Amino acid sequence: MNLSCLLCYQASPAPVCHWCEHDIFFFSAKDHGNNLLSFGPVGRHVKHSAYQQLSVLALHTYPITTLIHGFKFQHSLTSGKVLAKWFVGKQQHLAHHTPPLPHTTAQLLLPVPLSSWRLATRHYNQAAVLAKSIGSALNIPICTNWAIRQGRSAQHHLGKAQRLQHAKQVFSLTPQCIDKLVASNPDLKRIAIVDDVITTGVTVNALASLLRARYPQLSILVWAMTFTPPPKSSLLAAR
Repeated sequence: MNLSCLLCYQASPAPVCHWCEHDIFFFSAKDHGNNLLSFGPVGRHVKHSAYQQLSVLALHTYPITTLIHGFKFQHSLTSGKVLAKWFVGKQQHLAHHTPPLPHTTAQLLLPVPLSSWRLATRHYNQAAVLAKSIGSALNIPICTNWAIRQGRSAQHHLGKAQRLQHAKQVFSLTPQCIDKLVASNPDLKRIAIVDDVITTGVTVNALASLLRARYPQLSILVWAMTFTPPPKSSLLAAR
């Protein structure tokens, strides 16, 4: 079978050739720590009052932005599989890190919900697709009907203040949420909200706030594929 790279379109035995993969800015425990909330160039720019840990695959810059865009807006599920595979590799590496890293593994994955209107037009929730692939590979259960997102407007074009106001209005927990999972699993201590892109952290923090109010005994993590840096970020200069 003749395959071409999803990014440069050159012949490649893998969906993304090793040259393009090499060009991606991947976050690593060695250089950035296992919790990006403690890494200034990220932690200073994301709202995180309601969750304790942030794990991100890569910086939201070219060429990985092409994968994200294709996955979200061009129905490229292959791009989503590549992102999930890379994130799984990251988590497996953290699990075998020496010395051991504390509390890096989630026990339940909760994909950020998509509005009914957006789901009808896109036909899939990209966060749920990622969570299912990651959960399957890492043997972590997922719950997709834990929260509801109302309205039609997307957030990628909104500023931070607008995102904050928007997030407070559109999200709510479902009546059951994860009640049964919590009741049936007394060892459940860490849950992870899964999203494709984190920019200001407002969306995941709003959802984490709802979860924290309902399940104060749980630690809340956020797993995302990319982090969008602010325009003058030192991370951009480091590329």
